[in-house]
Amino acid sequence: MRVGRFSAAIDEMQTPYVYPQENGSRRQVREARLVDVTNRGLHVMASPAVALTVRRWTSEDLAAARHTTDLRARDRVFVTIDASQHGVGSSSCGPGTQPGYRLDARPAALTLTFRPV
Repeated sequence: MRVGRFSAAIDEMQTPYVYPQENGSRRQVREARLVDVTNRGLHVMASPAVALTVRRWTSEDLAAARHTTDLRARDRVFVTIDASQHGVGSSSCGPGTQPGYRLDARPAALTLTFRPV
């Protein structure tokens, strides 16, 4: 696995699908600095690594949008931290998710540390 430090603006972390859907999650994140143009913000540390999504709208906004133009940036940033994620595939119009990528319910523990930057 490639390990390193990466940088992206919030809008670069999105895929502008014609029909909006979940996207932009970064996997295996151990640390993230979420800062504004003045370099102020939040430093997030996770153990074990998590999936991190950062966007300008809520999950509800995304679910309600029918076209990319329906998504309106809000006056804040929304951060989603997932301990794990289910793989792609639902059997609705093709094969289901392969066993190795299914997310079955089970206890999970993680440690998150948040610090102002």
